[in-house]
Amino acid sequence: MKPLSVRHCIVCLFALLLLTLTAHAARVDDLFQVEVAAAGRDGGSRDAALRQALGQVLLRITGTAESLSEPSLRPLLKNPSRFAQQFRFRDIPAESPGQPEQLRLWVQFDGVVLAREVRQAGLPYWGSERPDVLLWLAIDDRGRRYLVSDNSGGRVTRTVSQTANRLGLPLTLPLMDLEDQRAVQFTDVWGGFVGTLEAASERYRPQVILVGKLGHSGSSGGWRGSWNLLSADGQQSWTSHAASLEAAVERGVGEASEWLADQYAVVATDQALRSLLVEGVQNLGDYARVSEYLASLSPVEQVQVARVSGEEVEFSLNLNSEERNLLQVITLGRVLQAIEEPSAWRFRLNP
Repeated sequence: MKPLSVRHCIVCLFALLLLTLTAHAARVDDLFQVEVAAAGRDGGSRDAALRQALGQVLLRITGTAESLSEPSLRPLLKNPSRFAQQFRFRDIPAESPGQPEQLRLWVQFDGVVLAREVRQAGLPYWGSERPDVLLWLAIDDRGRRYLVSDNSGGRVTRTVSQTANRLGLPLTLPLMDLEDQRAVQFTDVWGGFVGTLEAASERYRPQVILVGKLGHSGSSGGWRGSWNLLSADGQQSWTSHAASLEAAVERGVGEASEWLADQYAVVATDQALRSLLVEGVQNLGDYARVSEYLASLSPVEQVQVARVSGEEVEFSLNLNSEERNLLQVITLGRVLQAIEEPSAWRFRLNP
Protein backbone atom coordinates (compact mmCIF):
# COMPACT_ATOMS: atom_id res chain seq x y z
CA MET A 1 0.00 0.00 0.00
CA LYS A 2 1.27 3.44 -0.91
CA PRO A 3 1.98 5.43 2.28
CA LEU A 4 -0.14 8.49 2.92
CA SER A 5 1.54 11.83 2.30
CA VAL A 6 1.84 14.45 5.02
CA ARG A 7 -0.87 16.43 3.21
CA HIS A 8 -3.31 13.49 3.25
CA CYS A 9 -2.60 12.76 6.91
CA ILE A 10 -3.23 16.37 7.84
CA VAL A 11 -6.51 16.45 5.92
CA CYS A 12 -7.70 13.16 7.46
CA LEU A 13 -6.78 14.06 11.02
CA PHE A 14 -7.53 17.78 10.95
CA ALA A 15 -10.89 17.50 12.69
CA LEU A 16 -9.39 15.39 15.47
CA LEU A 17 -6.48 17.78 15.92
CA LEU A 18 -8.84 20.73 16.18
CA LEU A 19 -10.43 19.13 19.24
CA THR A 20 -7.00 18.92 20.83
CA LEU A 21 -6.14 22.48 19.85
CA THR A 22 -9.24 23.85 21.52
CA ALA A 23 -7.86 22.85 24.91
CA HIS A 24 -4.43 24.22 24.09
CA ALA A 25 -5.84 27.47 22.69
CA ALA A 26 -7.03 28.47 26.14
CA ARG A 27 -4.80 26.33 28.27
CA VAL A 28 -4.74 26.78 32.04
CA ASP A 29 -1.16 26.88 33.27
CA ASP A 30 0.58 28.24 36.35
CA LEU A 31 -0.45 31.75 35.34
CA PHE A 32 -3.80 30.90 36.95
CA GLN A 33 -2.43 29.06 39.97
CA VAL A 34 -1.77 30.99 43.16
CA GLU A 35 -1.22 30.40 46.86
CA VAL A 36 -2.09 32.95 49.53
CA ALA A 37 -2.25 33.13 53.32
CA ALA A 38 -5.57 32.16 54.94
CA ALA A 39 -6.82 33.26 58.35
CA GLY A 40 -8.81 30.05 58.86
CA ARG A 41 -10.74 27.23 57.23
CA ASP A 42 -14.21 28.65 57.85
CA GLY A 43 -16.31 30.00 54.99
CA GLY A 44 -15.59 33.66 55.63
CA SER A 45 -11.83 33.18 55.83
CA ARG A 46 -11.89 30.95 52.77
CA ASP A 47 -13.82 33.54 50.71
CA ALA A 48 -11.45 36.30 51.80
CA ALA A 49 -8.44 34.22 50.74
CA LEU A 50 -10.11 33.36 47.42
CA ARG A 51 -10.72 37.04 46.79
CA GLN A 52 -7.08 37.83 47.49
CA ALA A 53 -5.96 34.98 45.21
CA LEU A 54 -8.22 36.12 42.37
CA GLY A 55 -6.92 39.67 42.73
CA GLN A 56 -3.38 38.36 42.32
CA VAL A 57 -4.31 36.43 39.15
CA LEU A 58 -6.10 39.47 37.71
CA LEU A 59 -2.96 41.50 38.41
CA ARG A 60 -0.92 38.94 36.47
CA ILE A 61 -3.13 38.87 33.39
CA THR A 62 -3.88 42.59 33.16
CA GLY A 63 -0.36 43.66 34.12
CA THR A 64 -1.33 46.53 36.41
CA ALA A 65 -2.72 46.90 39.92
CA GLU A 66 -4.90 49.78 38.73
CA SER A 67 -7.10 47.32 36.86
CA LEU A 68 -8.33 45.88 40.17
CA SER A 69 -10.19 49.13 40.85
CA GLU A 70 -11.98 49.02 37.49
CA PRO A 71 -15.78 48.89 37.99
CA SER A 72 -16.04 46.15 35.36
CA LEU A 73 -13.93 43.78 37.48
CA ARG A 74 -15.69 44.35 40.79
CA PRO A 75 -18.36 41.68 40.16
CA LEU A 76 -15.59 39.13 39.62
CA LEU A 77 -13.98 39.91 42.98
CA LYS A 78 -17.33 39.76 44.78
CA ASN A 79 -17.80 36.12 43.88
CA PRO A 80 -14.34 34.60 43.34
CA SER A 81 -15.41 31.02 44.07
CA ARG A 82 -17.24 30.72 40.74
CA PHE A 83 -13.89 30.99 38.93
CA ALA A 84 -12.06 28.49 41.16
CA GLN A 85 -11.67 25.09 39.52
CA GLN A 86 -10.06 23.58 42.59
CA PHE A 87 -8.52 24.71 45.85
CA ARG A 88 -6.99 23.19 48.96
CA PHE A 89 -5.62 24.34 52.30
CA ARG A 90 -2.03 23.64 53.25
CA ASP A 91 -0.37 23.82 56.67
CA ILE A 92 3.15 25.25 56.63
CA PRO A 93 5.32 24.26 59.63
CA ALA A 94 6.71 27.06 61.78
CA GLU A 95 10.09 28.36 60.66
CA SER A 96 11.42 28.41 64.21
CA PRO A 97 10.30 27.25 67.69
CA GLY A 98 7.66 29.44 69.28
CA GLN A 99 6.24 30.66 65.99
CA PRO A 100 2.80 29.52 64.84
CA GLU A 101 2.14 27.37 61.80
CA GLN A 102 0.96 29.13 58.65
CA LEU A 103 -2.22 28.23 56.84
CA ARG A 104 -2.14 28.67 53.07
CA LEU A 105 -4.80 28.32 50.39
CA TRP A 106 -3.78 27.03 46.95
CA VAL A 107 -6.19 27.83 44.11
CA GLN A 108 -6.43 26.89 40.44
CA PHE A 109 -8.64 29.37 38.57
CA ASP A 110 -10.36 28.86 35.22
CA GLY A 111 -8.08 30.70 32.81
CA VAL A 112 -10.48 30.41 29.87
CA VAL A 113 -13.32 32.16 31.68
CA LEU A 114 -11.10 34.82 33.26
CA ALA A 115 -9.49 35.66 29.92
CA ARG A 116 -12.94 36.10 28.42
CA GLU A 117 -14.13 38.27 31.31
CA VAL A 118 -11.07 40.53 31.08
CA ARG A 119 -11.45 40.95 27.32
CA GLN A 120 -15.17 41.65 27.61
CA ALA A 121 -14.39 44.29 30.21
CA GLY A 122 -12.26 46.07 27.60
CA LEU A 123 -9.09 45.65 29.67
CA PRO A 124 -5.68 44.56 28.38
CA TYR A 125 -4.99 40.85 28.59
CA TRP A 126 -1.42 39.57 29.00
CA GLY A 127 -1.23 35.92 28.01
CA SER A 128 1.25 33.26 28.94
CA GLU A 129 3.72 34.18 26.16
CA ARG A 130 6.03 36.48 28.09
CA PRO A 131 9.64 37.63 27.70
CA ASP A 132 12.43 35.98 29.65
CA VAL A 133 13.98 38.62 31.92
CA LEU A 134 17.51 38.48 33.35
CA LEU A 135 18.15 40.70 36.36
CA TRP A 136 21.60 42.08 37.17
CA LEU A 137 21.23 43.63 40.63
CA ALA A 138 23.96 45.47 42.54
CA ILE A 139 23.51 46.47 46.19
CA ASP A 140 25.57 48.91 48.24
CA ASP A 141 24.60 48.38 51.88
CA ARG A 142 26.69 51.08 53.62
CA GLY A 143 29.93 49.90 52.08
CA ARG A 144 29.05 46.22 51.77
CA ARG A 145 28.84 45.84 48.01
CA TYR A 146 27.64 42.72 46.24
CA LEU A 147 25.82 41.33 43.22
CA VAL A 148 22.70 39.26 43.81
CA SER A 149 22.86 35.77 42.32
CA ASP A 150 20.45 32.92 41.78
CA ASN A 151 22.13 30.68 44.34
CA SER A 152 23.13 33.24 46.96
CA GLY A 153 19.99 32.74 49.03
CA GLY A 154 19.03 35.35 51.59
CA ARG A 155 16.22 37.87 51.73
CA VAL A 156 16.99 39.71 48.48
CA THR A 157 17.05 36.57 46.33
CA ARG A 158 13.89 35.37 48.05
CA THR A 159 12.16 38.73 47.47
CA VAL A 160 13.11 38.71 43.78
CA SER A 161 11.69 35.21 43.34
CA GLN A 162 8.49 35.92 45.27
CA THR A 163 7.84 39.20 43.46
CA ALA A 164 8.38 37.67 40.02
CA ASN A 165 6.08 34.77 40.90
CA ARG A 166 3.38 37.10 42.18
CA LEU A 167 3.47 39.11 38.95
CA GLY A 168 3.77 36.13 36.63
CA LEU A 169 7.08 37.43 35.31
CA PRO A 170 9.64 34.84 34.08
CA LEU A 171 12.64 36.45 35.75
CA THR A 172 15.98 34.88 36.61
CA LEU A 173 19.15 36.00 38.35
CA PRO A 174 22.65 35.23 37.03
CA LEU A 175 24.49 32.28 38.55
CA MET A 176 27.55 34.38 39.32
CA ASP A 177 29.71 31.30 38.82
CA LEU A 178 33.30 31.56 37.61
CA GLU A 179 32.19 32.47 34.08
CA ASP A 180 29.99 35.32 35.33
CA GLN A 181 32.62 36.50 37.79
CA ARG A 182 35.18 36.78 35.01
CA ALA A 183 32.75 38.68 32.80
CA VAL A 184 30.99 41.03 35.24
CA GLN A 185 32.19 42.99 38.24
CA PHE A 186 30.18 45.02 40.74
CA THR A 187 31.34 48.24 39.05
CA ASP A 188 29.96 47.06 35.68
CA VAL A 189 26.45 46.84 37.08
CA TRP A 190 26.74 49.90 39.32
CA GLY A 191 28.17 51.95 36.46
CA GLY A 192 25.60 50.68 33.97
CA PHE A 193 28.09 49.40 31.41
CA VAL A 194 25.48 48.06 29.02
CA GLY A 195 27.87 46.50 26.51
CA THR A 196 29.58 44.38 29.16
CA LEU A 197 26.26 43.24 30.62
CA GLU A 198 24.76 42.38 27.24
CA ALA A 199 27.79 40.26 26.36
CA ALA A 200 27.68 38.45 29.72
CA SER A 201 23.94 37.86 29.33
CA GLU A 202 24.25 35.95 26.07
CA ARG A 203 24.70 32.59 27.82
CA TYR A 204 21.25 33.02 29.41
CA ARG A 205 19.52 34.00 26.15
CA PRO A 206 17.17 36.55 27.77
CA GLN A 207 14.80 38.64 25.71
CA VAL A 208 14.95 41.45 28.26
CA ILE A 209 17.77 42.57 30.57
CA LEU A 210 16.89 44.44 33.75
CA VAL A 211 19.75 46.27 35.49
CA GLY A 212 19.24 47.59 38.99
CA LYS A 213 21.35 49.24 41.68
CA LEU A 214 20.15 49.86 45.22
CA GLY A 215 21.74 51.94 47.96
CA HIS A 216 20.79 53.87 51.07
CA SER A 217 19.24 57.28 50.49
CA GLY A 218 20.79 59.75 52.93
CA SER A 219 20.23 59.60 56.66
CA SER A 220 16.54 58.68 56.44
CA GLY A 221 17.34 54.99 56.34
CA GLY A 222 15.39 54.40 53.15
CA TRP A 223 16.61 52.91 49.90
CA ARG A 224 17.04 54.50 46.50
CA GLY A 225 17.03 52.46 43.33
CA SER A 226 18.08 53.14 39.76
CA TRP A 227 16.77 50.80 37.07
CA ASN A 228 17.44 50.27 33.39
CA LEU A 229 15.44 47.89 31.21
CA LEU A 230 17.01 46.78 27.92
CA SER A 231 14.79 45.21 25.27
CA ALA A 232 14.37 45.08 21.50
CA ASP A 233 12.25 48.22 21.83
CA GLY A 234 15.12 50.19 23.36
CA GLN A 235 15.92 51.27 26.91
CA GLN A 236 13.68 52.41 29.73
CA SER A 237 15.14 54.01 32.87
CA TRP A 238 13.57 55.07 36.16
CA THR A 239 14.36 55.60 39.82
CA SER A 240 12.52 54.39 42.91
CA HIS A 241 12.43 55.06 46.63
CA ALA A 242 11.34 52.67 49.38
CA ALA A 243 11.55 52.29 53.14
CA SER A 244 13.21 48.85 53.08
CA LEU A 245 15.49 46.85 50.82
CA GLU A 246 12.75 44.30 50.13
CA ALA A 247 10.30 47.03 49.19
CA ALA A 248 12.89 48.59 46.88
CA VAL A 249 13.34 45.27 45.07
CA GLU A 250 9.58 44.78 44.78
CA ARG A 251 9.12 48.27 43.38
CA GLY A 252 11.82 47.91 40.74
CA VAL A 253 10.65 44.50 39.52
CA GLY A 254 7.04 45.70 39.62
CA GLU A 255 7.82 48.74 37.45
CA ALA A 256 9.55 46.49 34.92
CA SER A 257 6.59 44.11 34.84
CA GLU A 258 4.13 46.95 34.27
CA TRP A 259 6.19 48.33 31.40
CA LEU A 260 6.38 44.91 29.72
CA ALA A 261 2.65 44.38 30.20
CA ASP A 262 2.03 47.70 28.51
CA GLN A 263 4.05 46.43 25.54
CA TYR A 264 2.63 42.94 25.22
CA ALA A 265 -0.86 42.92 26.74
CA VAL A 266 -3.59 43.09 24.09
CA VAL A 267 -6.98 44.75 24.08
CA ALA A 268 -9.77 42.90 22.28
CA THR A 269 -11.00 44.40 19.01
CA ASP A 270 -13.38 43.28 16.28
CA GLN A 271 -12.28 39.92 14.96
CA ALA A 272 -10.19 39.82 11.78
CA LEU A 273 -8.57 37.14 9.61
CA ARG A 274 -4.84 36.87 8.96
CA SER A 275 -2.96 34.33 6.83
CA LEU A 276 0.43 33.12 8.00
CA LEU A 277 2.85 30.85 6.13
CA VAL A 278 5.15 28.43 7.96
CA GLU A 279 7.99 26.50 6.28
CA GLY A 280 9.81 23.46 7.61
CA VAL A 281 6.71 21.49 8.63
CA GLN A 282 8.02 18.01 7.88
CA ASN A 283 5.56 15.74 9.67
CA LEU A 284 2.43 15.58 11.78
CA GLY A 285 4.40 16.30 14.93
CA ASP A 286 5.69 19.54 13.44
CA TYR A 287 2.21 20.44 12.26
CA ALA A 288 0.69 19.84 15.69
CA ARG A 289 3.48 21.82 17.34
CA VAL A 290 2.93 24.89 15.13
CA SER A 291 -0.86 24.69 15.37
CA GLU A 292 -0.86 24.34 19.13
CA TYR A 293 1.60 27.20 19.47
CA LEU A 294 -0.42 29.57 17.28
CA ALA A 295 -3.65 28.64 19.04
CA SER A 296 -2.08 29.33 22.45
CA LEU A 297 -1.23 32.95 21.62
CA SER A 298 -3.53 35.48 23.28
CA PRO A 299 -4.32 37.46 20.08
CA VAL A 300 -5.51 34.26 18.32
CA GLU A 301 -9.11 33.13 18.65
CA GLN A 302 -9.08 30.23 16.18
CA VAL A 303 -6.62 28.39 13.90
CA GLN A 304 -7.46 26.74 10.57
CA VAL A 305 -5.39 25.29 7.74
CA ALA A 306 -5.79 27.10 4.44
CA ARG A 307 -3.23 25.25 2.31
CA VAL A 308 -0.57 22.56 2.50
CA SER A 309 2.24 22.32 -0.09
CA GLY A 310 5.13 20.00 0.70
CA GLU A 311 6.74 21.25 3.90
CA GLU A 312 4.88 24.56 3.69
CA VAL A 313 1.61 25.15 5.55
CA GLU A 314 -0.56 28.24 5.30
CA PHE A 315 -2.63 28.93 8.40
CA SER A 316 -5.71 31.13 8.59
CA LEU A 317 -5.95 32.83 11.97
CA ASN A 318 -9.02 34.44 13.48
CA LEU A 319 -7.68 37.33 15.59
CA ASN A 320 -9.31 39.06 18.55
CA SER A 321 -6.87 41.99 18.54
CA GLU A 322 -4.66 43.95 16.15
CA GLU A 323 -2.20 42.18 13.86
CA ARG A 324 0.75 44.01 15.42
CA ASN A 325 -0.05 42.28 18.73
CA LEU A 326 0.28 38.91 17.05
CA LEU A 327 3.60 39.88 15.46
CA GLN A 328 4.87 40.99 18.87
CA VAL A 329 4.19 37.69 20.59
CA ILE A 330 5.48 35.58 17.69
CA THR A 331 8.70 37.61 17.60
CA LEU A 332 8.90 37.25 21.36
CA GLY A 333 8.66 33.47 21.20
CA ARG A 334 11.21 30.96 19.94
CA VAL A 335 9.00 28.59 17.97
CA LEU A 336 8.87 30.50 14.66
CA GLN A 337 11.64 32.47 12.98
CA ALA A 338 10.78 35.16 10.44
CA ILE A 339 12.18 34.34 6.99
CA GLU A 340 11.84 37.92 5.78
CA GLU A 341 10.51 40.92 7.67
CA PRO A 342 7.96 39.66 10.23
CA SER A 343 5.30 41.80 8.51
CA ALA A 344 5.66 39.54 5.44
CA TRP A 345 4.04 36.81 7.56
CA ARG A 346 6.45 34.11 6.36
CA PHE A 347 8.12 32.05 9.10
CA ARG A 348 10.22 28.92 9.52
CA LEU A 349 9.69 26.38 12.28
CA ASN A 350 12.66 26.31 14.64
CA PRO A 351 14.04 22.89 15.63
